[in-house]
Amino acid sequence: MNRIKFVFSVAIAALLTATPAMGQLVNFPVLALAPGDADGNTSIGAGWGRGLNDQSGKLDLIGAGVHRNMERVSFGISGGYLLNDDPIDDEVALAGSVAYHVPLDGSVNVGIQSGIGWFNPGESILLIPVGVAISGSTEAGSLTVNPWVMPRVQFTRVGGTASSTETDFGASGGVAIQTEGGFGFGLALDLIIQDDISAPGDNASSLGLGTYVFYALP
Repeated sequence: MNRIKFVFSVAIAALLTATPAMGQLVNFPVLALAPGDADGNTSIGAGWGRGLNDQSGKLDLIGAGVHRNMERVSFGISGGYLLNDDPIDDEVALAGSVAYHVPLDGSVNVGIQSGIGWFNPGESILLIPVGVAISGSTEAGSLTVNPWVMPRVQFTRVGGTASSTETDFGASGGVAIQTEGGFGFGLALDLIIQDDISAPGDNASSLGLGTYVFYALP
């Protein structure tokens, strides 16, 4: 189960105006959702994610999605394919995410974020992250730069005849860059501390990488 465990994301949903985000998709980092303006902002996007070490399974994910970002609440949905060496074994992944933004003054945004991701590689697997999303915003000429970080608790529920729930800790971080025209791209890393697949009971780290492009609709 750890081999295909989500190295998370709100991934390919693409994101926010200021900080793109994607969904709880397997093998894509969990991206922090940022607030939109008073009228709200809608973004669409697509991305690629991959586990980087043996603990993560080294599997690729491609996907796409849409997000709606408002002053107090942001949410989105996404979907993608988890790619295996044998195309017959490719798995569909679905995800959704939601964040409540704490009212603050200044250029730093703080929110409480959660979501749910699902895929079924023989057994139904649910992934539920709960974390604190912290994002910033700065201007660099005609570009808007949005660094972010999100520490979290991650719950993994495996269904089937012998269902089980695992609780792990993790964090993700990255940066998104957006042009005045609404186009942008981002890069993110994700780390999860979980049971070692080669030595159950011991801890190990799953490391994931994700990159994405997005467009904020006018």
